[in-house]
Amino acid sequence: MALLIALQHLLAVFGAVMAPPLILAHGMALPLAETSYLVSASLFISGVATLVQVHRIGPLGSGLLSIQGTSFTFIGPLLALYFLPREDGTSQQALGVLLGSCAVCALIVGVCVQFVQRLRLVITTNVTGTAVILIGATLVTTTLQNLWRESAAFARAGDSPWLVPLLATAVLGITLVLSRQRNRYLRIASVTAGLLGGFVISLLCGLVDFSRLEELEPFFVPEFNHFPLAVDAGVVAVLLPVFFISAVETMGDLTATSRLSGFTVGSPGYWQRLRGGLSGDAFNSFLAALFGSFPNTSFSQNNGVIRLTGVCSPYVGRYVAVGLCLLGLVPLAGGLFIAIPAAVVYGATLLMFSMVLLAGIGIVRDGEAGVKHWPTVVISVIAGLGVSALVKHFPLLPERLAALLQFPISTGAVIAILIEAARRLLPSADAVPVGSD
Repeated sequence: MALLIALQHLLAVFGAVMAPPLILAHGMALPLAETSYLVSASLFISGVATLVQVHRIGPLGSGLLSIQGTSFTFIGPLLALYFLPREDGTSQQALGVLLGSCAVCALIVGVCVQFVQRLRLVITTNVTGTAVILIGATLVTTTLQNLWRESAAFARAGDSPWLVPLLATAVLGITLVLSRQRNRYLRIASVTAGLLGGFVISLLCGLVDFSRLEELEPFFVPEFNHFPLAVDAGVVAVLLPVFFISAVETMGDLTATSRLSGFTVGSPGYWQRLRGGLSGDAFNSFLAALFGSFPNTSFSQNNGVIRLTGVCSPYVGRYVAVGLCLLGLVPLAGGLFIAIPAAVVYGATLLMFSMVLLAGIGIVRDGEAGVKHWPTVVISVIAGLGVSALVKHFPLLPERLAALLQFPISTGAVIAILIEAARRLLPSADAVPVGSD
């Protein structure tokens, strides 16, 4: 029974674990060897991270049925940072800088989450909602730009450019239709089914090339420092706010899992599990960077599987962890997804990124009545987008400051934090009696 339930969790996360490294690899135009390594490393490290999270190793892990996977939150910032000009322009060096900076951010967050109750006072639902809205908007825009570039590439190669929007629309349609079905199994499998549907259409159109799979190694061996790690202070400054936003999202996921597991939210045990889960999250992201993978986070879709099965035992998570590790050790498993045309991947992620945008709105909408403040969110979102668009027109700005301001996610989140702090310091208008001067 535990194995059958674990298979449902694997089905829910398999496509989602591989999507971020695939999107990043496509966006960075990485060669097959590096793409294969990133995908296999993401699967393997997600398995190890899940084991840490469900098993509770010392202070690390929540002890809940919380599945870990590569985070979508970092796709936009990592893609933008990858193309920053550096002295050495090789992909190995650029990825090493990104991952080394991620490792530093993970360590900083790992220290800060020990004070999780105070952290929650600083990073409110307004701040989290602002960041998630900007993440969704940035990713949707990037995906549309990638689809346009893919159509142009088809046209230059002499193929029909209309195939790109056709594939993307087909995948988007399949995923959307299945996600709206009453059958929970169909909803859980909607993303994977959409990718497979697009893959079949691509196969019928002769767009899939399996010949490159012969270049893959028969087994994957994770390598420490596969991408030579380095640290860039500017990259750390950009990514650190995103790490904190990811930590707040993990708090929401762990809170939902605690409720589904029958634990009292707000009790001392709850805060201990939350602190352990966030510490595990930070440790797993640090571990991922060391072995050439991107930051990890908890996956909220597994809460849907818990609702479906009624089983919340972390024992099931051990099966999921082993399954992810085994899939990572066989590059052919990820290689089949690597063979999927980029248009198919972008079609699936366009819907998911749109849902991220809607989730950000929902975070603010569902916040506590005394906390949520839409003007803060609107001003922060507009300011984040506006500053990132205008910074290129000010060539006299210091290079580091300009690099920091061009990312709307971190800029918008910082602005939201400053507005929230100002609102606390200033007298509240709600405290003024009605009818008073």
